[in-house]
Order: sequence, then structure tokens, then C-alpha cells
Amino acid sequence: MPHEKYPLLFSPIKVRNTVFRNRIMATPTSLSWADPWSGAPEDMTLFYYEDKARGGAASVTMSETTISREHGASRGVGHYVTFDPVHGDPGPQLIKITEALRRHGAVPSIQIHHAGDVTSPELIGGQDPWGPNDYVRPDGVHVQGMTEEMMHLVAEDFANAAAAAKYNGFGMVQVHGAHGWLLGQFQSGATNWRKDQYGGSVENRARFPLMVVKAIREKVGNDFLVEYRMSGDEHLEGGIVGEEAAEFASIIQDYVDIIHVSAGSYYTAREYTFPGSYQPRDTNTHLAAMVKKKVRIPVATVGAHMDPKIMEQILEEGMADFIAIGRGFIADPELPHKIQDGREEDIRPCVRCNNCLGRKYEGKNNCDINPTAGAELWTVRTPDVKVPRKVLVVGGGPGGMQAAITAADRGHDVTLVEKSDALGGMLKFADKDEHKYDLANYLHYLRRQVGKRAINVRLNTEATVELIEREKPYAVICGVGAQPVTPRFPGMDRLPCMHALEAYEHPETVKSEDVVVIGGGLVGCEVAVFLGARGKKVSLVEMQDTLAPEANRIHKDSMMEALTDPANSITQYVSTKCLELTPEGVRVQTPDGEEKVLPAGTVVYAVGMRARQDLAMELQSAGGVKRFFAIGDCQTPQRIKNAVHDGYYAAMDII
Repeated sequence: MPHEKYPLLFSPIKVRNTVFRNRIMATPTSLSWADPWSGAPEDMTLFYYEDKARGGAASVTMSETTISREHGASRGVGHYVTFDPVHGDPGPQLIKITEALRRHGAVPSIQIHHAGDVTSPELIGGQDPWGPNDYVRPDGVHVQGMTEEMMHLVAEDFANAAAAAKYNGFGMVQVHGAHGWLLGQFQSGATNWRKDQYGGSVENRARFPLMVVKAIREKVGNDFLVEYRMSGDEHLEGGIVGEEAAEFASIIQDYVDIIHVSAGSYYTAREYTFPGSYQPRDTNTHLAAMVKKKVRIPVATVGAHMDPKIMEQILEEGMADFIAIGRGFIADPELPHKIQDGREEDIRPCVRCNNCLGRKYEGKNNCDINPTAGAELWTVRTPDVKVPRKVLVVGGGPGGMQAAITAADRGHDVTLVEKSDALGGMLKFADKDEHKYDLANYLHYLRRQVGKRAINVRLNTEATVELIEREKPYAVICGVGAQPVTPRFPGMDRLPCMHALEAYEHPETVKSEDVVVIGGGLVGCEVAVFLGARGKKVSLVEMQDTLAPEANRIHKDSMMEALTDPANSITQYVSTKCLELTPEGVRVQTPDGEEKVLPAGTVVYAVGMRARQDLAMELQSAGGVKRFFAIGDCQTPQRIKNAVHDGYYAAMDII
């Protein structure tokens, strides 16, 4: 029976002999590393992917698996699919994953790739990386331009990896030809400068990728699915774009079953590969539509899809056949089932901060707003609640709301007190900034979830020792946050000065055309973009030699694009000291020692936050409390992730 609201989104589709139960694919994202010796996925990985299948995904793709330990393939991710006589066989662990995905009704898939000329020599035994061209990289590494013999070796590696995937129970492989890896390097005119039959025209640049998919098809036969992921637009000068990408897809379509259209390049345009809050949602649909017009096989579109109404429209208009979602599944693995059950408002919305992917390479493998993502194995060890308790949550910010939600779901009697007239804490500003609509969606989600539970919410109520002793809770979860640090420059009384959050809350008070933002951390940069978008001429001043050092690499790329957009009129000053405020503006000292006055009628500062540790310690002195948890910014001001995770795990520890 067709779904009454989204009939196409939840309609099955048959590709060769495989039936996908709906049109929502879980893309290859991972929050874990493989076993460093065998390349087998760890148990945490199993739970991570299984949750997506249990949540209703039509297919679940395990991310970047290197096709060979030889031939210059690795980029250090560590996952392998083939047996190795020295390192052993990752197969038994892979079979656990494929069986888990199948028992929940999803098609198990695995992405296979070769990193090409961007590989680090230390990852491949000191040998030179392989790529389309023979040249020396800017970092001094020599890249071997591939001969035909080398191409056939790599094509055979791809085929053997696909065969191993099939043997281990996968129903599909996704060949990674996007984002600047080897196959994409051959396809792109920006990275393929060859003068032979493998360079020049689109047809010539398609020869090696075509060799690869032919070898795979010959090895796995016709009863196994091959999906090809490509960039529809690399956002690179001279790179893959639009119609040329569609032409390439038409060339390889006889040997693959699904074309998966992404965009960007990890090393030069990551913000288009993982579109963040400064990019639109559903951002690659037009590229998928171009490909769809040129091929006879199904097409998948990926790129910040969240709204099921738009997903249905994409399918209805024939722009694509599958909707592929990555970060949305990290934020909420139950996304398809919640849509199907009419519970869209209960979907935990991805905030597109890109900390899940952008910080993976720093070893911080988690999601800011889903505390269990990447920690699935550990949370199963949390004991059930033995005795329902009375829990008092102090502070209605994101950490406090998450704590209250989790405690209520665990069966506790929860009261949430908030001294202001609305829940939200530091997230309240998100409603004011058009670039923060993802964060605003999350704020509204938290408020809805609090409202759906039997949580006694008391606004305009300040927590005190007396209040706590009067309430007699068993446990207190304290999220009283932090307060802005006010700088002490000479002349602070000569100009209107305000913290960044005040500028967000009351942008109408920033009346002057010229604004100086003091502090070029993440908050300072984002408020500079916010004010620049409103026609202000902004001077952004940072004492360190770089802006937003705390931002992950993907979000920073996106933000820097907005900061340098001429339409925003923002001038950056790094390694620059603020000396004093004058009636004309802010006197600064530039890196070369020169002093100058930056014109300003208003000064906005974002020079850090100070934890309300003293208040938390005072509240902890209340008598009768058996468990006290200080969470989030009142310990150390950090990202939203710290508050949300602290709140969740504090509530889980009340047993």
C-alpha cells in the first residue's frame, strides 16, 4: 500500500535482482577506524551501521575501503576487504556487518577506493604514490604517472575487492570515483594533464575508470550491483562540471547499475562535498538531474537532504531515483522510519557542523548532537534504572534540555528550572542568523521533545541552594553555562561595545555602518559574517596568526568562503593587537608594527567565555542531594557537543 504522504519516497525499486525497500540510502560515513593490523572493522563499527539499517535505510554503505595494500592505494583510513597473507582476513568481521544489515532489511554495500596521487608515501611503505601524471607535488613528493600496466594492476585490485565484498555478503559495491581520488583524478581535466589516449577529451579521460568498472563487472558477474560515485561538479577551475559529468556517466553506464552524484574535492573544495550551514540544502540535485537525462540507469543524489517533502518532489520530478543521506543518519539513524511513521518532528536534525567528519582525522569520532553515535558499543552497558528518582535539572540550554529528555525517558521524575523566559541557552541566537537555521531547527527540536514529556518546566526561576533543598531531589544536573569575557581595552567608554551574542539578539542596536569585531575565533568570525550580510563594513581583528583555529577543517573552509565573499565587505586582520578604542574607531598594531585606526561606530567583542564554576560549586553545597553533575560550559566553555553529551551521560548515570 503506497505511503499516503510520501508514496515515491517509500516505494520499492528493483535494480537487477535486488529490491530496495525505499529510496533512502545511507551513504558511506564512518566514525570509527579499522583494526590497524588486519583492516577489519571493530565491533563499534558493526553497531554503528546496524543502527542505520534498523532505522529503515534501503541500503547502508560501509565507507572508504582501500582496494589493495600495494600499488599506491592507501590514504590511511585502514579498512580493507581483501585477504592478505601477512595481515589476515577482515572477512569474518565484514560478514558480521553484512548479516546485521540484511536482518534489518537493508542492502549491504561497501565503498572501494584508491587515493591516487594524494596518498602519503609513509602509508604505502615509502613508495611513490600513483596518479594520472608524473610530477612532483608541492610538498616535494614524486608521483608516478601510471602506465597501462599499472592501470591494469589497479583495475584488477578493484575487481578483486569487489569480488571479496560479494563473497563476504555485500549486495553492492560503491566505486569511489568522486572527491579527488584516483578515478576522479583521471576523469578531471584539472588533475589529468596526459597527452596520450588517457587524457584530453572526456572520452579519453573516461578510459581508465571504464577499464575499472569493466574489470569489476567481469569479476562479479551480472547478479551483483555496482554503484559509481562521481562528482557532478568539482568546484575547481578546469575540473569536472555539469554536462561533462553527465557525458562521463553515459560512457560508463553499461557496466554499473547506479550513478551516485556528489560534488567537490576533499583537498580543495570540501565544503561542497559536505555542504555546511553556509551552503544550501539539497545542493547537488541539479547535478543529479543532468546525469539523469543522459543515462538509462537509476541515479542517486546526495547533499544535505533533510526535508521529506523536498525528497518526494525530487523523485516526483524525475531528478533522481534515490535520496542518499550521510550526516542525517549520524544525527538520527531512525530517520526513514520516523518519516514513514509520520513523526518528522521527532527527527533529531543534523546541524551540519561537520564535526562528525571534519574532526574524525583529529581522533574525535562523534556527533555533536547525537551522544550515542560512535559510542554505540559503550551505551549498551548502561544499567537499567533500578529506582525512579526525582531529578532537578538546572539550566535550559541544550545540555540541560538533553539531560531532562534523557532522564524522563529513563523513567525519572524531572523538573527543569531556567532563569530566563525561554529554553535555549546559548542557542537562542540561532533564530536570528540565517546561516544558523540548522542550529535553529535543533533548538526547536529540543523544545518540542521537552514539551512531549512529563517534564515540569519552570521558566523565570533561578536556582538557589534554598530552592534545591526545598525540592529535595535525589540528583541535580547543573548546566548554568558560562558568561562572556569582557575585554579591558583603554577607551571602552568611547564607543558602543557589545558581546557577539548581544549583536545577534539585537542587531538593530548596531546602528553604525563601520563595525570592528574583536576576536577572530569561531564566534567572532560567524558574527562578522552575520553583520557583513546586513550591509555592515566589518573589520575582524585577531591577535593570533590564524582565524578560528578551533573550527574543524570542513566548516572552516565553508566559513572562510563566506568571510571572503566581496558582498559581505569583511576585512581580516590577523596577528594584530588591539591597543585602544578612540571616538574614530579601534587603534591596532599590525604584524609589521604599524599602528592604525580601524573605523568603527560600534565594537563587537568575542574574546571567550568564563565558566560559572563558582555558581555550580555553590549549588553543589545544597543539602540532601545524593548525585550532583556539573555539565557543559559551567565546567569548561566548549562546543555544543560537550553540553549535550554531558547532559545525556549524566542522566544515564542516575540509576
